[in-house]
Amino acid sequence: MGKKGSATFKSVFEIMDDLGYLITYPTKANVIIVIGSTETAIKYFNKLNRRKNRILISISEDGSYVIPLIGETRGGSLLGSMISDLLGAELVLTSFFSQNVISTLDEFLWVNGLKIINPETKSAVNRTLREEKKVRILVDCKCMELKINDGFEIVKELDKADIIVTKDYEKYIGTGKAILKPREILFPIWFTNSTPLETIIYSIFTTMKSAFLFEKRVDKLFVPQHTNMKFLDGITHVLRTDVCKLDVEMYTTDENDYMELCSHILSRNGGKLLLKPKKRAMGVITCLGIK
Repeated sequence: MGKKGSATFKSVFEIMDDLGYLITYPTKANVIIVIGSTETAIKYFNKLNRRKNRILISISEDGSYVIPLIGETRGGSLLGSMISDLLGAELVLTSFFSQNVISTLDEFLWVNGLKIINPETKSAVNRTLREEKKVRILVDCKCMELKINDGFEIVKELDKADIIVTKDYEKYIGTGKAILKPREILFPIWFTNSTPLETIIYSIFTTMKSAFLFEKRVDKLFVPQHTNMKFLDGITHVLRTDVCKLDVEMYTTDENDYMELCSHILSRNGGKLLLKPKKRAMGVITCLGIK
């Protein structure tokens, strides 16, 4: 929301579009960005239907300040940081977690593509973080690699854990631990066999970074039918260890069809679109979904 003819509006629109975000009606959006005063932003936000877990970001009219007003600890600080970097603006953060450079549980969930099974345990985990104590994580999930930020650490004993990451979550219900279930990250990509492998890897990493996801959390990769095995081996070697194989599916299409096919691939596999198809380096096209 803002004056559509203003330079700041155009810059923000281009940034979000280039990153692959779907720009939609305010009533449907998960993130509301208002260009103008914070007072204007809050008034505009309050007029919208009150959907839960929306994020509100205010940007000054001259584009010099970016302020996450609502949902700062639920991803607003991450998105605000990226926008401010690309605008060359100053980021204003006010939460305890941002001030002390501590990730919240919600941010940990998002970056690692996880879903909390028992949300009533969130407050206890965030209280531990607020007290600047370590939150301890038990990973009971084969081939699961996580991004561990300050404030979190991996343990091997159940009795020492505050959080359990597992696909078999039912056996941990009643333990009093926060139970996190991995979501499936789906990654359709299009390229030619003349595209350098480094460019493909770079495009995968930048796409994941645009959605604030840990790059090694790709669960299923969808590649063109013409992909040769050398390319495929190179991609999977970067995204997975030798022990854990990356799930790969091939599809038949050309570059023009991919823009439409991407959403069909995701819906066929039960995924929701996170980032729409966008051209990355050297003509590589990517989109991103989550299940």
